[in-house]
Amino acid sequence: MVRNNLKIAIRILWKNKLFSLVNVLSLSLSMAVGVILFTGLKATYDTDQFHPKLNQIVRILTHETNVEEQTKWATAPLPLAPQLKSISFVEETVKVRLAGKYNLQTDGGDVPIDIKFSEPSFFDVFGFKLLSGNAQSLTDNPTSLFLTEKTAEKIFGSANALGQTVRFESLGTYTVEGIIQDPPLETHLPIEAMLSINAAEMLEQKGTIPTSSHNWGDFKSSAIYARLKSEDNLEQFNTTLQNYTRKLDKSSLQFLAQPLEAITPRNNDIKNDSIAVGTWEGIKIQLFLILALTLLSAFNYISLTLARAFSRAKEVGIRKTIGATRGQIIGQFLTESTLISLFALMFTMPCVEILTHYIPEMDTAFSYDTILILGLLTYAVITGLVAGALPSWLLSAFQPIQVLRKMKNIKLFQSIAVYKALIVVQFSVTIMLMILVVIVADYDRKHNAIINSTVSPHVLTLDLKGENYKILQNEISQLSQVETTLATNWFYEPMKLGKSSVTLKDKTLEMYNVSIDPKTIETEGISLKSGQNFPENMPQNMEQYVLMNEAAAKLLESESETLVGQTLLLDSAYVQVIGIMPNEIIGETRPLLYRYLPNEIATLTIKIKPNTELEVTEAVQSLWENHFPEKTANLYNLKEYHYPAKISGEMEFLGGLALIVMIIAGLGILGIASYSVETRVKELGIRKVLGASNKELVWAVTKNFSILILIAGLIGVPAGMFCGDLIRQDIGSSLVDLSFTNVVIGFGLVAIFGLLTVLTQTIRAAHVEPVNVLKAE
Repeated sequence: MVRNNLKIAIRILWKNKLFSLVNVLSLSLSMAVGVILFTGLKATYDTDQFHPKLNQIVRILTHETNVEEQTKWATAPLPLAPQLKSISFVEETVKVRLAGKYNLQTDGGDVPIDIKFSEPSFFDVFGFKLLSGNAQSLTDNPTSLFLTEKTAEKIFGSANALGQTVRFESLGTYTVEGIIQDPPLETHLPIEAMLSINAAEMLEQKGTIPTSSHNWGDFKSSAIYARLKSEDNLEQFNTTLQNYTRKLDKSSLQFLAQPLEAITPRNNDIKNDSIAVGTWEGIKIQLFLILALTLLSAFNYISLTLARAFSRAKEVGIRKTIGATRGQIIGQFLTESTLISLFALMFTMPCVEILTHYIPEMDTAFSYDTILILGLLTYAVITGLVAGALPSWLLSAFQPIQVLRKMKNIKLFQSIAVYKALIVVQFSVTIMLMILVVIVADYDRKHNAIINSTVSPHVLTLDLKGENYKILQNEISQLSQVETTLATNWFYEPMKLGKSSVTLKDKTLEMYNVSIDPKTIETEGISLKSGQNFPENMPQNMEQYVLMNEAAAKLLESESETLVGQTLLLDSAYVQVIGIMPNEIIGETRPLLYRYLPNEIATLTIKIKPNTELEVTEAVQSLWENHFPEKTANLYNLKEYHYPAKISGEMEFLGGLALIVMIIAGLGILGIASYSVETRVKELGIRKVLGASNKELVWAVTKNFSILILIAGLIGVPAGMFCGDLIRQDIGSSLVDLSFTNVVIGFGLVAIFGLLTVLTQTIRAAHVEPVNVLKAE
């Protein structure tokens, strides 16, 4: 039976080439996105699977209990590690200290590198492999540095990294003595650079990093792993860990073991585990997207199959007359849909390559293995079954006496017009997404235009790296090429934000704040909405005044003018509101406080004369080296570094998704339009004999599709405006414009695309020759 179904399916698909091609293309496009998402899910599943004896490796969790709450941490105190070695069924332990990113100083500027401190047993417990070097050097030489292949290439390019000496800001100088092979799969413990755990203790003695090596209470930046003799020891190990409970001044610590396999997907109840790969919420979203795209492409198959229902009706009637059951008919149609889906899988991988190159949000890597191939085949079969389920059920319901006696008595699709409803659904989604694309693109355009008109290209920004800037600022200000220097964390847009508690008349709110140089307002010619600028000679040891923007004033008082002169509680000190700033010049309307906090200044903003950037850069770097030789001067062009003209991530994602959905919808309406012309060819011949013009013939076929697109607009336009309003609320900017123009452009693009797609088929109506189509009548 299966063999016969396959033969019949192949013959029917070959006979209806356009029908088959449209379905293969639409299915392959949506399946390509599904494959990318499916590969992401597989990468999550494969996380850490390259470690030998994986089921014997555990991570020690810390369960902290204090008066207020109980918290579970993915980290553990380092003093616990040597005590675990005495447990008989523990084969090996390894300490990993998470240092975070430090700047590696190079001739081309600082390169931030994630640092981890560990010990030789790291390479015994885990599956990370050394391409060169000896793990023992982590114990013998505290200045040894191990880099991964990718990190070594980022720093040294194609040159040999071994033996090279590098300097990390604040940490000192180290020599590359080993190269770690990049792991073949994802890991919850990504490595860029590794230093000796002994080096961490030396840095602790210097006061460079916190002293946690022998401190039970400082456990939030270190991890402990253990390899058990058998996975059966896990329960016994957790019981033994209860003996190591530790009481601190304000809390108590208990410990438990988490199997390495259980780390991914990440458990949100476990703190300090942000680098773990994937979450259950993310997996659910990916599964939903796979299902949504599969259903969207299945709509094409459903609509085309139902549109061709009457041409298959006699086939169903004859097969039932000679004894075929309804189940056998369903099996035939499901075989056809599954076969098309498997054909589509052949075209899916080229689509995947295109998507991963041109849509950055879908960037992924592939490693084909048996599980992935079987998964893709299963996905293709399920897609085919989903696409063919409804058509096979409805078409198999035809009765022989109906289809073999009088076809016009069949009213299965004439009233409900299932395929029309499916077209409306597809185009409604497409219109909604396209309106969002237009709105976000308009926001990007306006945002970049404002920046281009307000931010001068002759401004440099210098990262102070926590250093005292007063003397340096004075020396830079004396350079002949420099017009102004401002010590600030703000220049049209925050470079570094803080958060403050604001209390006014029993109303307490959390608001962002930024430290601003009092000279900024006068220098940049900013007009306050009300009030005045900070007074000259502001005291640096006590905060007395604060500015706020209109958005912050609106939250605290309905009329912003009434706030000027009032005193509010800012964190733990009372300050006076001295003035109201306009909402940020680039259009962002989030509430913001402007404070003068000299000790928190992170940046010097340097306004220079045109065509002097190179000279000023060299001079500033020289001055910086005189004052802070241990650190590299990070000096950038403000406009190029902080405000580069770029397309937002939202634009890239929405644009890519809208394009995919529009192509799928276009393929669907293409097939329906083609079939509509074929089934109405006699009607069109008669119209032409009666004197209808070519334009009238084309319009006769096109108008129904025009009505469907208009109906889709009635659904998609409000949906697009609603989602656009959500984006506006999320971004908090008045530049997100839900104007009539943007809505019309979004709807118009989809409508024009749909109509042009339809016209590629319906224009054939003008070429109908009555003598050919009516000669048999």
